[in-house]
Amino acid sequence: MEFKVKDLLKVASLKDAVILSGKNNLNKVITGATIMEAPDITDWLKGGELILTSLYPIRNFNDDQQEQFINRLADKGVSALLIKNLRFVDGIPEIIIRTGEKNGLPILQLPKEVPYIDVMYPVMGEIVNNQVKKLQYYKNIHDKFTALSLADEGPEKIIETLEGLIGNSVALFDRNFHCITSTESSITRFQIVEKIPYYDQTEEIKFPHYRQIVKYPELDGQKGYQIVVPIETVNNIKTYLLISEMNKPLEELDFIAVENAATALSLELVKQFAVAEVDKRFKNDLLEELIEGKIRSTAFFQNANLIGWDIEGSFVAVLFKISKNNGPLSKKQIKRGMSNRNETLLYEAIHKHLPNCIVGSKSGLVVILWKIEEDEKNNYVWMDKIKETAAKIQQSLKKQHNQIVVQVGLGNLANGILKVGESYKKAQEALELGEILNGKEAITAYSELGIYRLLCEFDDPALLQTFIPPSLNKLLSYPQSNKNDLLETLKIFLECNQNATKVSQLLYIHHKTAVYRLERIKEITGMNFDDSEELLSVQVGLKIIDLLERKKMYKD
Repeated sequence: MEFKVKDLLKVASLKDAVILSGKNNLNKVITGATIMEAPDITDWLKGGELILTSLYPIRNFNDDQQEQFINRLADKGVSALLIKNLRFVDGIPEIIIRTGEKNGLPILQLPKEVPYIDVMYPVMGEIVNNQVKKLQYYKNIHDKFTALSLADEGPEKIIETLEGLIGNSVALFDRNFHCITSTESSITRFQIVEKIPYYDQTEEIKFPHYRQIVKYPELDGQKGYQIVVPIETVNNIKTYLLISEMNKPLEELDFIAVENAATALSLELVKQFAVAEVDKRFKNDLLEELIEGKIRSTAFFQNANLIGWDIEGSFVAVLFKISKNNGPLSKKQIKRGMSNRNETLLYEAIHKHLPNCIVGSKSGLVVILWKIEEDEKNNYVWMDKIKETAAKIQQSLKKQHNQIVVQVGLGNLANGILKVGESYKKAQEALELGEILNGKEAITAYSELGIYRLLCEFDDPALLQTFIPPSLNKLLSYPQSNKNDLLETLKIFLECNQNATKVSQLLYIHHKTAVYRLERIKEITGMNFDDSEELLSVQVGLKIIDLLERKKMYKD
């Protein structure tokens, strides 16, 4: 389609032209033709020109000036220099030919009897014709892909059409390089050998792109080139259009097809995103009705059936909370869409592990109504399964964005979909307490919180401290440096059912040291280890101390 220097030699008036330099650079594209009337022509050149001259404007140049002039032509990107001499100049100076060869600039000698017009007309005619053909092709291709978009044919039909136009297999990948669709399955699995960010033969593609050499395991390790075009949709989410060059390298018209296909895919993916957002909003509205207990008609059940929710059986509400490693997302990050992007990543990880679950979002949290099988209801197998899957979801997200952490809270078992509101509330408490007690990546079940659930009902720390028994307060106010050792020993002693041997094993101390510490605790506090009620109040007091310390650290 492009008119090149080598095509110039096919013009009838140039059949007797002689190539003097640049024989290896005849693939240069000619975008226009002009006659050199003055030596300052280099100030007006844009690149790609064929320059016709008799050398008259530079007839008085010495060798250095002639060399500099040819260098400037080459720097400007001139495609070829066509010289008709023996009219004003006896011969073409050797320095011009030598400098042209050095710069890879094709220089041709035109017989003096050939008028410039016999060169200009056919050259400009070819250039204009090619531009017209290119515009016609562009319009046809644009119309074809626009029709596909309007007909809602989907990405599959778009890449199938592109394959037919360029004669190479095509695939579409998501941002994690998982294949969405392809025209040939064997090209979807490959190993990158080398990336080539810039490749001049594809510079006409307006979309950012790069080229890479890959190896295909399913094709016996055969190597080939790929062109990769990242396509941005919304929220800066990218998909990747991969074009295999296994059959042939892409040419100029192929680039037009790729460009239009990329535009059509971008529009299609935006449209899919919009549809998904409407679907998500609809599901969130149903989920909120369910959680808030606002179901007043059979319309809910009809809508749930319409979107494919399985609402029969028992459920547990499971909440996922996204935050940064070093704190909550800032307003600026939320404005930039980071919150939405991370929620999208979380949704993808959830659907990967739980493709048929009921999932939505509420108050900045991602909510799953986790279906529990009948044979798991009467034991806590379901809890272990949820925790195991939740941990996998956390790991999936961390692999993609290591600065984002996910915390998980599990509610109680709800026997019936209409009772999940209570499970949701318990999951919220598990989430809140789990972060205080176990950190931002905790997976916490409400049923495992024990007495902490009761202690957290007290908002006033001063009131909570009144429940610490006097004997324990004596130990807390003990002025010696080994106070913390004594507190830890007491805590382990009570957890081990007052077994001093286990205390020594868990604290890695000698048995006599453990016994000595316990005796010191008795002396300082006056505790009676045989009084079960006193020990219960001490255990509660230790829990209060632990909770208050953790709350203080959480606020700090």
